[in-house]
Amino acid sequence: QKRGGIRLSNDPFNNSGQYTQRHSGFIQSKAAVLKLKKEKTIVATIKNGESLNQPRKIFTKKEFPAGVKASAVAKEVGAIRADLTDVTFRRARKLASKATRIAKVRAARKELSAKKTFKRPSKQ
Repeated sequence: QKRGGIRLSNDPFNNSGQYTQRHSGFIQSKAAVLKLKKEKTIVATIKNGESLNQPRKIFTKKEFPAGVKASAVAKEVGAIRADLTDVTFRRARKLASKATRIAKVRAARKELSAKKTFKRPSKQ
């Protein structure tokens, strides 16, 4: 799809959004994508090129805690496809910081809402 003169991809196995053969995961026999699960864990969904005629067995999922080092996630994906290591490193770092930021904001919001008391004005 073109957005503002730039061609981007909606492919669910595309970490970068670029519309190229290298980045599109549904074309490749091996692919990996990183996503947040319930804003607490990073999930790497990996298509390792085996059992391509059995849809249920094509994908495997590996979960990482939100505070994981991005290099650990990139190493897991790099074992499948080495050319995606750099992209997944940057995406894992972004998702990890997003998850920790969400946790901090939720904790602060919870603390603030605990202090507030809401009272209805009494009718006289």
